[in-house]
Amino acid sequence: MVVLEAQFDTTAQLYRAYMPFIRHGGLFFVSSKEYPLGEILTARYTLPDSDEWLTFEGVVVWCNPLGSQGGRPPGVGLGFRIEDNPHKPRIEQLLVGELSSEQLTSTM
Repeated sequence: MVVLEAQFDTTAQLYRAYMPFIRHGGLFFVSSKEYPLGEILTARYTLPDSDEWLTFEGVVVWCNPLGSQGGRPPGVGLGFRIEDNPHKPRIEQLLVGELSSEQLTSTM
């Protein structure tokens, strides 16, 4: 069962959600529901210029509660669970040049 979903219409949205500091990469999903660290959830998302839904199981590695500092949205970050996942290289290819940006993200 898919618990979380996100449609990333722009690379700026994807940049704000991507978590390159997680070992195998990860994505942040806006959610008003709180999940405990370590919980495994199923999520799906679309990338900019694509209608294809990509699904994965991830582990909760980040939590932003309601009212987080810096105006960050509430939600959770899911880490990709395996090293050779297809998500990380696909996302990083779209974000070439932006990963070294100083812009704020939903997590850091």
